[in-house]
Amino acid sequence: MFNTIQFPIKGTYYYAADLALESDWINPHTQLILKAEPDNPYDKNAIQIWYNHSTSPSSRFLIGYVPRTLAKQLTPYLKSNHKQGNPLYAQVIHSAKAGKRIEIDCQIQLSFPWLKQLKMRWLCFWIRQQQLFTRFKNRFQPK
Repeated sequence: MFNTIQFPIKGTYYYAADLALESDWINPHTQLILKAEPDNPYDKNAIQIWYNHSTSPSSRFLIGYVPRTLAKQLTPYLKSNHKQGNPLYAQVIHSAKAGKRIEIDCQIQLSFPWLKQLKMRWLCFWIRQQQLFTRFKNRFQPK
C-alpha cells in the first residue's frame, strides 16, 4: 500500500526555483528528482530536489532541499531505491511566488509500515505548521 507524503521544498530562494517558475517549467504534476547528497557539510542526510528540463544532464536545475527532519527519515528509502536503479521522484502539487518568497510544495508516494507512516505524517504536519507560523510572523515584523 502506497502512502502519500506532502512537504514544502526548502531553500528555494537560493537555487534555481525562481528561474524555473518564471520560465513556467514548474506546474502542478511536474516531476522532480530526489538525489541524496551524503557529502553535504551541514547535513549528511541532505536530499536535493532537481528539475530535469530535458533529457540532457546539463539541463538539470537544483530547486531546493527536502526539509532536514524529513530527509533523515527518507534517506534509507532513497538509498534502497538507488541500489535497485530506481530514482525517487516527487510531484509538485503547489507553486507560488510572492516577491522574493517562493513556495513549492510536493508529494511523494512510498510504501511504509503503519507506524512509520504515522511518524512521517506527523513530521510533515509539523513542517507545514512551522512554515505557516514563519509566514505569519514575517507579516508583522517591521521592515
